[in-house]
Amino acid sequence: MKSTAVKKEGENPGIVKKILGNPVIGPYMALVAIIVISTAVSGNFLTPTNIANVLVRASVVGVVSIGMTIVLLVGGIDLSVSYIMSLTACLLARMLQAQVEAGKTGIALGSVLLVLALGCFIGLINGTIIVMRNLEPFIVTLGVGEVISGITMLYTNGAPGGKLTKFWTDFGKAELLGIPSTVWVFAVMMIIFIVILHKTIFGRHIYAIGSNAEAARLTGIKVKINKIMAYVLCGFTAALAGIMLMVRVRIGEPKGASGYDMDAIAAVVIGGTAMSGGKGTLAGTLAGVLIMAIMNNILNLIGVNANLQIVVKGLIILVAVLIQKQDK
Repeated sequence: MKSTAVKKEGENPGIVKKILGNPVIGPYMALVAIIVISTAVSGNFLTPTNIANVLVRASVVGVVSIGMTIVLLVGGIDLSVSYIMSLTACLLARMLQAQVEAGKTGIALGSVLLVLALGCFIGLINGTIIVMRNLEPFIVTLGVGEVISGITMLYTNGAPGGKLTKFWTDFGKAELLGIPSTVWVFAVMMIIFIVILHKTIFGRHIYAIGSNAEAARLTGIKVKINKIMAYVLCGFTAALAGIMLMVRVRIGEPKGASGYDMDAIAAVVIGGTAMSGGKGTLAGTLAGVLIMAIMNNILNLIGVNANLQIVVKGLIILVAVLIQKQDK
């Protein structure tokens, strides 16, 4: 009777145990901890202006991280995202300059759709090469990224350029309920992709492929097509993040997206997405994005050397991966 009682107790864990067992809880506990530490370290951290700066940076990294989450869920990785951001930002800024010179002030929807389609096309190239040739995502996306970087430098001569129309200038300054417009873009994209990953057949297929691609194939899932679509979506989010970055700095900067790829990978891994695929949530990624944005902000506030910040980011990724390894 006693052993039966123990067994029943083990089968019905309490609310606290269930909460602590949720994989998303860890990243949010870390988020609370870093907010407390940042507040203690710098008196300027909780000022409205600084919080707005944190959220704006988080929104750009966050949009990139959405696509990176999907790619990691299928067991891949995309190191071309920062290059896609730079190319799309420079291309759109120069197209908008032509609009300004022609006396136009609007959204230039055709140009916007063009650069978003370009991001999707680059993602399609990444995915097709990786899937059809069965090559390592790390090498392929790094190689494609270098090609994009060279094209961007040739196109811009390595110099910032372009000019925003009135619509985009106003959009960069706009706020709704005191929250910057780019943060709202991130929030909308996060909601859309949470629905896609958790409420659609495509989302279920992504998790199945990441967990066991061969088993997924045997159940009738089109593994190759879904993997390629993951890279297409990652290219799309990178292009959108490039537009947001352009709005933020109000110009097309060839090297302006440097480091966003590592921030995105770090955010996704900290958020609990497994590098091996099949495990992770966008809710966890959101926590990781905020952690990275706050960490970057507080390191800048206390005057930490920029090169040392890169070291810190690298160590964070290593620690997060080691923790994942121990959890298996």
